[in-house]
Amino acid sequence: MSYDVAACAPVSLSEEEREACDDIVKSGGALIVSAKADISNAEVLVIARAGGVIVGLGVIKQIRRKYASDIAKKSAFKFNPETRELGYVAVDKLHQRKGLSVRIVAELLASFRESLFATTDHQGMKRTLERAGFRQKGNEWLGQRGKLSLWIKD
Repeated sequence: MSYDVAACAPVSLSEEEREACDDIVKSGGALIVSAKADISNAEVLVIARAGGVIVGLGVIKQIRRKYASDIAKKSAFKFNPETRELGYVAVDKLHQRKGLSVRIVAELLASFRESLFATTDHQGMKRTLERAGFRQKGNEWLGQRGKLSLWIKD
């Protein structure tokens, strides 16, 4: 199957497409009520499509100083609270294990050249982040699903 992975303007998504993105993020186990607001306000949004249907996404979120400061405390690793977060890298279950997370992260990084942080408890995502130049920093901490770790890309 052929995939189209590209950055797009959040405002270009229809309500149905935003719902599809939200569903993919939730099905990936994200412990959120809704990702639609973060997706709609993303600094950078990358969408993966198969046959025109959204099957994956990733975002670089707007600056969230308090959240970044909270993560710095939990990880015991100080970083600039103005650092944006790479997040919601999620792929529909039927399209996993086809390299889409790697392609989504690469496209996000091609569109954004500043420092970023990410958090994850997923072993596959840790490998993806490391391949993309992120480095694990600080201590792991207990999240709702398991041990989370902080990843930084300068």
